[in-house]
Amino acid sequence: MKSLKSLLIPFIVMLVLVGVAIGVVISNSKESGTSETEVASSEDVITVDPSLISTIEVVRQDGTGIGFRGAPDDTGSITWSLMDQYSSDVPLNNSGITSWVYVLSSFMSNNIIGDSSQLDLAEYGLDDPVYTIVITQYNGTVNRIFVGNKTADGGSCYFMVEGNPIVYTVVTAKYVYCGYQLIDFLESVTLGIDYASLSTVEFIRAMDDLDLVTSCTLYDTGDPMFTAVSPFSIECSPYFTSLIDKIVNLEITSFVDIPEDMLSDFGLDAPSYEFNFNMDDGRVVNITLSSDINGFFYGTSNVVDGYFKISDMQISGVDTQIMMLLNSYLVYYAAADMSKITGTYGDQSFTYEISTTGSISADDATANLNYRNAKVFTSEGRSFAAILYESLITISVSDIDLDANPTGDPVIEFTYITNNYETLTLSFVPRDNNSYYAFLNGEYTSFVVSSSELFNDGGQNTYIYGAWRAYELTEEAIDNAVAGVYDIPSEEAA
Repeated sequence: MKSLKSLLIPFIVMLVLVGVAIGVVISNSKESGTSETEVASSEDVITVDPSLISTIEVVRQDGTGIGFRGAPDDTGSITWSLMDQYSSDVPLNNSGITSWVYVLSSFMSNNIIGDSSQLDLAEYGLDDPVYTIVITQYNGTVNRIFVGNKTADGGSCYFMVEGNPIVYTVVTAKYVYCGYQLIDFLESVTLGIDYASLSTVEFIRAMDDLDLVTSCTLYDTGDPMFTAVSPFSIECSPYFTSLIDKIVNLEITSFVDIPEDMLSDFGLDAPSYEFNFNMDDGRVVNITLSSDINGFFYGTSNVVDGYFKISDMQISGVDTQIMMLLNSYLVYYAAADMSKITGTYGDQSFTYEISTTGSISADDATANLNYRNAKVFTSEGRSFAAILYESLITISVSDIDLDANPTGDPVIEFTYITNNYETLTLSFVPRDNNSYYAFLNGEYTSFVVSSSELFNDGGQNTYIYGAWRAYELTEEAIDNAVAGVYDIPSEEAA
C-alpha cells in the first residue's frame, strides 16, 4: 500500500498541474477576447497590383464615398484622378493617393474568425459592411472587399472578400484608410508670396487690438526689411521679420472638415491673428489663424478652399510683445551715411559734423563738434566722437502710448541730416518727470522715451550715456584733453 500511495501522489500532482495549465490558457483566451472559432493566421487574403488597377473606390454605409482612376505612363508611374462621380476642381496629392491605394489593395489577415455561414455577420459589422472597397482592374476583373467593425481592443477590424466565405481580421489601419475623405488628399499649398513683389504687410492681433501695417523693401542681399508705417513710423525688428518669414514660407499640408456651427470650437468665428499681404500687382493674400489649440492653429486663406490646421512647430512669434516686434531706435544710421547732427536744449545748442567711409573713429574720419575736433580718446582707446554719435543715434523707445494727444513745445530736439540730404527731426515733449513723448518731423510717434535716454550720466561706463549728456561729456573731453587723450574722472577722484 505504501508503494501504491507513493505512486499516486506524483500522479495527482501531475493532474493538478495540467488542470492549472488548462485554466491559465482558458483565462488568457478570455482576457484577449479571442473567440472559440478564432485562429491566429497570417494569410495573404487578397493583393491586387496597383499597376493593374483601373479604378479603386470606397463606398460607405450611407452611400457616400471616394474613388480614384489610375493613368500609368510609359515609365510605370501612375497619376491618380478623381472618378467622375467624385470630380472636384482641387489640387490632389498624388503621392498620398498612391500610398492609400497600396494600403487598400492588399489585405494580410492576422486572424481567422470562421466561416460566415456559421456566424452572425451583424456581430462583426459585415451584414451591412461599414465600408466596401471596389477595385476594378484593366482586364475587367472586379474585386470587392467588405470591411466591418473594429475588434474590441481596437487593434484590428473584421473583413471579408467577395467569393470567399471566411471572416478575417486585419490591422485597423485598413479601417482608418477607408474613412479618408477628399480633404485628406488635397495637395499641400504655399501662399505663393515673393518678397520682391511684396508691397505691404498688415498684422492684426485680437488680444491687444494690434493693427500693424508695414512696408517691405529688400536689402542688396535680397532679404526683406520691414518698416512700420501705421500706427507707428519705425523700422521693425528681426523678431517681426522672423514671424513674417514663417508665414510667407508656410506649407499647408493638413485640411479639416469643420461644420459651420462648430467654427467657434476651433477659434475661427473670431480669429486671433490675421495677415494681409499686398502685392505690387494688386493681388492680396489673406490668412487668418486661431489661437493655439492643443498644439495646432486652425486657419483659412483666400488661396485655399476650406479650413486647414498647422502645427505650432510651423509657426512661432505671433504673441511677441509689440515692443519686441519694433526696432527700439527712433532714428538709426551708420556713421558713413550721416553728414550732420544738430541739437538744442533750452538756450544751448550744438552742431556735429561727420565725414567717414566707415568707423567714426577711423584715422581718415572727421568729427567736428561746434567746429572743434571731437576725435579725443580715453587711455583705453575709446573715442569720444563715437560715444557722442552712438548716444545720438540709439535713442530708444521705452513705451507706447497710442491714446495720448501731447501738446506743448518740445524741450529738447535733434536734427539728423544724411549724405543724401534726408532730414529727420526728433523732438521731445515732457510726459512726466521721467519720460517724454517723442515726435518725428513734428508728428507724434506714439512712442515714449525715458529721460535716461537723454540725460543719463554713465560715469566711466561710456556705453550708457544719454544723448544730451554725451554731448556735454564730449565738450568736456575736448576742453581737457592732453595730446588728444582724456580720461573720465572716477567718482572717488571727483
